[in-house]
Amino acid sequence: MVSSHRIPAKWQEQTSAIVSGFLGEWLHQRQNPMAFSMDLRFQDEVLDIANPSFDAARPTLVVLVHGLTELETVFDYPERPGENYATELAVQLDATPLSLRYNSGRSISSNGAAFDQLLAELVAHWPVPVERLILIGHSMGGLVTRSACYQASRQPSPSPWLCKLESCVYIGSPHEGSWLARAAHKSADVLGKAPRDYVRAIADFLNVRSPGIHDLTEGNIHPDHEALQQPPLVEGVRHYAVAGLLASQSSHPVSRLFGDALVQESSATGSRQTEWKLTATAVFPRIDHIRLSHHPLVYRQLKEWLV
Repeated sequence: MVSSHRIPAKWQEQTSAIVSGFLGEWLHQRQNPMAFSMDLRFQDEVLDIANPSFDAARPTLVVLVHGLTELETVFDYPERPGENYATELAVQLDATPLSLRYNSGRSISSNGAAFDQLLAELVAHWPVPVERLILIGHSMGGLVTRSACYQASRQPSPSPWLCKLESCVYIGSPHEGSWLARAAHKSADVLGKAPRDYVRAIADFLNVRSPGIHDLTEGNIHPDHEALQQPPLVEGVRHYAVAGLLASQSSHPVSRLFGDALVQESSATGSRQTEWKLTATAVFPRIDHIRLSHHPLVYRQLKEWLV
């Protein structure tokens, strides 16, 4: 079943998503209603995890995970609300398409731990036995997905949903940090040492960033990870990485500097992670960060990998 509570207007939800992205932890600690609680959704309705019985229940689940300041609607194709990678894959795989909504201003590790628990409850209460689980994360959503997998695998008794997990897809995810987040961090450090009070005030403003944004500086998915070497990918699962480029090729100066506008190709593909074994990667020239979440060429690649 789905929850019957009233859904706010879309503009209100989008405003809350943006505010939560910057002030999410502060809002969460004060139990402010603008801070999203984490939930799973089916066709724009909140799923009742304790009693998720409805006709669309299938043994294969495809879950979309949005990024910083986003809603699950970032995956919708332009002019086609409600249609996205998950709904198209669901037809091909006879699956149920779901999406995660969460407070993107909280730390990635906090959201990863909550996602781990939510997936455990989902698998435990799903009306039919879950056979396959596919997670698709855009931007920060890919890091939240990795964090959930990592934390689930570290439990004394690994979370039962892990044995159902078949594939993880990371779309434009800053595994090694976002150049923009690093630039903001370095700018705040430099300005904070300036002798002028008004310059330090600018530094203070730049430092009003949520834990989620801070985590994007180096792609932190867990407090004890090292800056350059990320935690390992969970074993026994297929891992795919998608990167976008502003220019027509990787060697173009614009692509080398800015990648898809927010994430460089090397970060999106985890190029420094010598222990990672990605199943496959794909790079899409002239597709920027946001369009990676709803582009037909990206779907074609997902279909080739997952179907």
